[in-house]
Amino acid sequence: MKEEAPIVEVVPYDPAWSEQFQVEQRLLSEALPAALSVEHIGSTSIPGLAAKPIIDISAVVAEVGEVVADLRPLEQLGYVYRPLVFPEDDDHLFFAKDTDGQRSHHLHVFGVTSPVPEANRVFRAYIAANPDAAGRYEAAKRRAAELHPHSRAHYGAAKEEVMTQLSAEARLWFRSADG
Repeated sequence: MKEEAPIVEVVPYDPAWSEQFQVEQRLLSEALPAALSVEHIGSTSIPGLAAKPIIDISAVVAEVGEVVADLRPLEQLGYVYRPLVFPEDDDHLFFAKDTDGQRSHHLHVFGVTSPVPEANRVFRAYIAANPDAAGRYEAAKRRAAELHPHSRAHYGAAKEEVMTQLSAEARLWFRSADG
């Protein structure tokens, strides 16, 4: 019996991730013409940072219900709606896309009043601007991937403590830079 291939793998930064996002951004802008923004988020958006090779995308819309009412434009791009991923947040829709049998994209659609997109921007800026924070984040991701190569859920949980700490640092950093 052969061992299953890992579904969670952290790999060195790939400059192609930015280009892959730009292609997807154009497609999503057509599929979600009312989107107020379509942004590259997550580890693949931070130059030099090792990451799971999955492009995370945030789209902000006026009303998430309108997106759910007609999923066809996203389905035509290969996105599959996963309604139970963030059940506690009615303003957060999640879609996954596979390319050539491998997970390639995660799309997070937020309502305009959600605080999450701004929190994602602050986190991304903090990690990009702080090599120590980036190193701690990357180490936590590598450790989580080594411990849980077959479970995205366990991988996420394993890095949660470091993510919470870094998110708090990012908020403080942003407030001190802003003030």
